[in-house]
Amino acid sequence: MTLSEFFQNRPFLPRFFVFLFALYIFSQVQADVPDMMINTDGTSEIHNEEQIWVSPVDSNVVMIVWRDFRLGYRRVGLGLSLDGGHTWIDSLLSGGIYYRYSDPAISGDRLGNFYPLTMNYTGYGQSDFSLWKTTDNGASWSGPFYLINNLINKPSSIYLEDKEFLAIDRTDGAYDGNMYVVWARFPNPTRIMLVRSTTGGITWEDTTIVGSPEDVGGWDAGQFAFPVVDADGDVYVVWASWCEIGGDYYRCQRLVKSTDGGQNFTDPEVILLNNSVYEAPGGIDIYNSVCMDADITNGPFRGNIYLTVPDGVQDGPYYHSDILFMKSTDGGNSWTTPLRVNDDPPGKPVYQFHQWITVNQKGTIIVLFYDQRNDPPNYRKFDTYITFSFDGGETFTTNYRVSDVSSDPYDALGEMKVPDCPRKTNKPFLSTLMQENPRAGLLAEYIGVAAYHDQVHCTWTDTRDGNQNVYYSNFGIPLLPPRLYLPEDGTYQLMLFPTFQWAACGYFDEVTYDLEISTDSTFTIINFEYIDIDTNIFTASMPLDEVKYFWRIKAFRSSDASESEYSGVWNFNVDASAPEVPQLLAPADAETVSVYTPTFSWSEETKASPVFYTLNVADDSLFPAGPEFYEYTEIYDTSFTIPDPLIDSTLYYWRVKALDETGHESDWQEHPFQFYVRHFTCGDVNGDEVIDLGDVLHLVSYLYKGGPAPDPLPAGDADNSGNIDLGDVLYLVNYLYKDGPPPGC
Repeated sequence: MTLSEFFQNRPFLPRFFVFLFALYIFSQVQADVPDMMINTDGTSEIHNEEQIWVSPVDSNVVMIVWRDFRLGYRRVGLGLSLDGGHTWIDSLLSGGIYYRYSDPAISGDRLGNFYPLTMNYTGYGQSDFSLWKTTDNGASWSGPFYLINNLINKPSSIYLEDKEFLAIDRTDGAYDGNMYVVWARFPNPTRIMLVRSTTGGITWEDTTIVGSPEDVGGWDAGQFAFPVVDADGDVYVVWASWCEIGGDYYRCQRLVKSTDGGQNFTDPEVILLNNSVYEAPGGIDIYNSVCMDADITNGPFRGNIYLTVPDGVQDGPYYHSDILFMKSTDGGNSWTTPLRVNDDPPGKPVYQFHQWITVNQKGTIIVLFYDQRNDPPNYRKFDTYITFSFDGGETFTTNYRVSDVSSDPYDALGEMKVPDCPRKTNKPFLSTLMQENPRAGLLAEYIGVAAYHDQVHCTWTDTRDGNQNVYYSNFGIPLLPPRLYLPEDGTYQLMLFPTFQWAACGYFDEVTYDLEISTDSTFTIINFEYIDIDTNIFTASMPLDEVKYFWRIKAFRSSDASESEYSGVWNFNVDASAPEVPQLLAPADAETVSVYTPTFSWSEETKASPVFYTLNVADDSLFPAGPEFYEYTEIYDTSFTIPDPLIDSTLYYWRVKALDETGHESDWQEHPFQFYVRHFTCGDVNGDEVIDLGDVLHLVSYLYKGGPAPDPLPAGDADNSGNIDLGDVLYLVNYLYKDGPPPGC
């Protein structure tokens, strides 16, 4: 019998075997761990919804929990490694009062104690949360302890407690060791609940509603609540909710905060409106669920709170999801503009989802997520990707592929629609209460990442073996090719000394950068080179010419004398001068126009960056705001027909200025043109609204006998030559008596 076979279905390991296991594993060479399967049951049943924790006092001790169907129904598996993730044993948690387990979570306190937590239930009215505790790295366990069904609070038989997450105060402050669990209480309308323990998880206080249906007009409080404790011991809970705007409901994230160790909370506040996202290609259910962590280190970003959430994006013809990141530096009072974490190029239907975030002991932000970028054109197969931030969430590194084989969600379908209840081998199911169901969504709802300093531990659901299994990998944070931020690719810069920004690839006392700028995309010639830059924001010290440039970055890490690959290559154009003032062409100065929506034209101004124009038309030469002031912007042509009809028999003024994509703009003309709007019919020289012999005689009289001028004068320019002469007389005669073309002033 193998070691894994012996421990299969045994939730807790006897001290003797843990001792033997420890002797074995500590003899092994410590190195990065490539992708490996953790569950050893050998079945084709489902394993998903992973969480992971690394002891903060002994990085050799790592535990994973996951949802495990090896018995044919929902249970929770536990994986234990005592050698930093190189070897594992796994078993099933047991001891609960109900036969189903689900929604596993795991965390630890400052002293290195581990706390697996699960939903333990049969159905509505038979639902609780079970928590186990080990103070000796899994050699012995206490529990399970029940969070809700206790003497203080016995819930009604109608409740189902769902989707719990756990936060533990590790600040060494006034509330150190406090444990906070949040979840959604069903049936609808849901309530967001919290319960806390001040006794290391052994006893639990009464439950508290922190998110009420009344916050959303009594409709539904929401789901996917997540807790976090900041460096001051303040407790935050954020959850996916709904916001009513103009009679419609929109997906949003709400937040409450406690400054007294979870005894009292603020009223919920909306911190983000985001777009709903439901399903990725391959039938993968995804949700607008948040994940959070806080910087409780003594580093420069201590006190920051970080949040990630998937967000639906309309990208041209495609709708997909990105992972967004926000942070608060003032205790949740304000939040930054959402920042896109994934770095795949836009314009493709690529989904990112099931993100998880953690902050290591040095303040590095680590975000793990699923990503479908590697499977064009279907974008169905998924990989696990990770990214890092070394500057407090200002920038994120080039995304790094963790999984070395893509997973196909179609390989995860085999055991999805079967009854979820205990069964005997080759015998009918013991219960018929549960009908066929998708078992809480294909690939479940989350994955996990943890870190001990720069060693990162990842766990996820993988289908490379034809079904859903728990996979794991660990590695040191790599020195990645820098991710470029500014100047954005293909843009125009108005400064001869542009500022460059890229993602920090490490802490600034560990990593330096070389910046290369060239007019050649292959960098055969390097026009400007800056070396040993100790920050990720840099302004050129030498002026650039007004031409197109290409730029790239390389990173160097002093601790191991390593260097990254070059970043990608981006380009920008320098355009430091404003366009010239356009020349006005038509209507000419003092011209009379016969149409109420005239066409205006002006000279073209060319520059390195695209030029567009703004046109003003007004009945006052100073162009004040008023009923007869019209402004037309972003005109990319040198002629424009205004859509707004002007008033007949009115004097107007017009002017144009040129602008470019860098933000420069020309002056207006010193003297705007004026024109008079007078509706007339070309060739109707005498103004009687009929073109006939009378107009010919009127024009002859004007030209040769000193008679009155055409009314208005442009009406006499029948041949559109710009002059009134004998040619116009002949043109009218030809039109009236010889079937010639009509007048065209």
